[in-house]
Amino acid sequence: MRINSLDGTLPVEIIFNPRWWNKNCNITFDKGFFIDPVRRVNDEQKMRTYLYERFGDIGLGEKNSGEKPVMGPVHLAAGYIVSQLLGCEIRFNECDPPDVIAANMTDQEVMGLEAPDIFEAGTTRELINMMNELEDRYGYLVGDVNWSGVQNIALDLRGQQLFIDYYENHELVEHLFEIISKTLVEFVTYIRKRTGSSSISVNPSVRHFGPSVNLHSNCSVAMISNEFYEKFLLKYDNFLSANLQPYGIHHCGDNMDRVAEGYSKVNGVEFFDVGWGSDIRKCRELLPDAFFNLRLNPVKILTCSDNEVEEDIIKLVENNGGIRNAGICCINMDNGTPDINIKKVFDTAKLCCS
Repeated sequence: MRINSLDGTLPVEIIFNPRWWNKNCNITFDKGFFIDPVRRVNDEQKMRTYLYERFGDIGLGEKNSGEKPVMGPVHLAAGYIVSQLLGCEIRFNECDPPDVIAANMTDQEVMGLEAPDIFEAGTTRELINMMNELEDRYGYLVGDVNWSGVQNIALDLRGQQLFIDYYENHELVEHLFEIISKTLVEFVTYIRKRTGSSSISVNPSVRHFGPSVNLHSNCSVAMISNEFYEKFLLKYDNFLSANLQPYGIHHCGDNMDRVAEGYSKVNGVEFFDVGWGSDIRKCRELLPDAFFNLRLNPVKILTCSDNEVEEDIIKLVENNGGIRNAGICCINMDNGTPDINIKKVFDTAKLCCS
């Protein structure tokens, strides 16, 4: 299936980080926020209402928002659960996303790793129990859970040793990536079957399309060359794409152009998160038909002027060759980000369409 090109529109999505929510909406991000069914519903309702009160004039939030069985957080980016499922410890925080504690698995531990039964593992059993409670109460479920990505999770499990493994232990890398990929397919398929989506919590921009894109987080691919991407990871992006259609790749690093050639060899990928600082023209040359979700820099938008916000968006659109097959997002904006800058993002998107 192909994604709608959205000709004539430039969709916009923004996400605030947990500190912004904690300071402005008094929401805390302990384990209960993620796993307690009552908290899930109440906190998400509170977030929708607050967004409307503060930014309803630009289309954010919901007026008089009722209760909704949102089983996973859709107003922040927080991917940890598959890493926890495969062996990492998690530290929850009051006003920050959960910390994944690197397991630093030994060779023997990695080679002994098997794909877990997601229906029996304690981590996902808690999640499934919460989903069941919400569905029993409301009759349906919405939302999803950030499922991260192959190399991201491999680094959580193996630590920095993974980069040495690329040179010295190819068999271990293959085994680790295979286990992670199989686990991701089973986990994502299950969540999508229950809720109808899998990646709103990765980037809400996927909401602008029909069946939600399955967005694979390649955050850490920014740390390797295209040669290493094609040698070690391309195979698994193709495996995920074959099993999780429609498929997209999230590359939040500032160098997607460096691996765009490798990405062009992923079969059936139609959506890319393109990190701020990437050479969009080069990416577009190598991926002419894909939808590009063009990311703004949340650090810059914290301190720059609203005129700079407008200039940045116009430049992104120009480098893309216009608004066709493009969207704009800014993810993980911090507390103190000026409201005028946020509103300028939406105003400029409309300007680009006029």
